[in-house]
Amino acid sequence: MEFEGYYRLGTIVKTHGVKGNVVVRLDVDDPSKYKKTKAVFLPKDGLLCSYNILSLSLKGDLMNVSLEGFLDMNMAETLLKQDVFLPVSDLPTLSGNKIYLHEAIGMTVIDSREGELGVIQKIYDLPEQPVASVAFGEKELLFPFLTKFIDQIDREQKILRVTLPEGLTDIYR
Repeated sequence: MEFEGYYRLGTIVKTHGVKGNVVVRLDVDDPSKYKKTKAVFLPKDGLLCSYNILSLSLKGDLMNVSLEGFLDMNMAETLLKQDVFLPVSDLPTLSGNKIYLHEAIGMTVIDSREGELGVIQKIYDLPEQPVASVAFGEKELLFPFLTKFIDQIDREQKILRVTLPEGLTDIYR
């Protein structure tokens, strides 16, 4: 489930102890940037509700949290497998050719060999690698959305300059 203005931080994978703590598997590049998180958002009846964090510890990509209002293991078990969200406004600013997946949607892709390819419609966040989808004529052009293919990002003009693998666009002609 997606929520406008929020990004998925991770998923609650298990409870921890008997006092209502849960463990969140973080789905972020640098988990250490989240060790001072004060609150998270969880889906409830199709909306996101804010929950204050009473305590937090981090080990690798696992964040053990005690959430306000969850006092025992039984209450914590109701949260299992739920996605955890944070506001997009809380994301650290990226520079250079690093970009958040949600930030790329709507950007015009210009390949160094082929010229303008189209506008990114969607990013598929696959386990192997993210894949960008561009409306390319009547077809959907897919390409690996990896920093090694990104030459330059113009966030103001919403332009993504890339050098895609040779021959990739030929598949879609």
